[in-house]
Amino acid sequence: MRISEFISDFGYLNIRICFFMIIKKLVVGQLQTNCYVLISGATAAVIDPGDEAQKIAETIAGTGAVVEYIINTHNHFDHVGGNAELKSKFGAKILIHGRDAGGRIFADVPLKEGDILDIGDDRLRVIETPGHTAGSVCLSGADFVISGDTLFADGFGRTDLPGGSNSDMAMSLEKIDRVIPEGVTVYPGHGDIFKYRKGMALAWLDYLG
Repeated sequence: MRISEFISDFGYLNIRICFFMIIKKLVVGQLQTNCYVLISGATAAVIDPGDEAQKIAETIAGTGAVVEYIINTHNHFDHVGGNAELKSKFGAKILIHGRDAGGRIFADVPLKEGDILDIGDDRLRVIETPGHTAGSVCLSGADFVISGDTLFADGFGRTDLPGGSNSDMAMSLEKIDRVIPEGVTVYPGHGDIFKYRKGMALAWLDYLG
């Protein structure tokens, strides 16, 4: 049974139902980071809680789901700022790629290419997409991708910060176009949710030299 897609905008909160997974979008912090709460059955995961941990926690509490994971697509402050507070509140494991962990960035479980994360009855697959940072990842679900700051509706993540690389970003954009099917819904780290069109990621290669 497939539950048809439902997208609604309630101020800062967007809700989408995909198969049996509910995806809630919250825009948090001064840099307007997209934080996503994924719920499948009685299990939840939080993606990129960059700030406003209390708002995120209140959203989760309203669902009754148990938070199993806090997942970071990369290690920039606007994507990890709420990690510690949410971990303290929910006892969830923090997951981030090993190349982006270390120092003040803590990982209970370092991620790598091909890892499968079970969230209730659903699964996410880890896709390594370095370029914005050395350990940037995308997360692929049944018919959606969470792209972090690798790909946006109108561009790609900047590569001029520590750990960034034009050549890595170019390879990651080519990889995204290979592995993401036409029409998949993309949930970026900033800006609007969008549908992927083949060739979309490749359109930015000329900007990377």
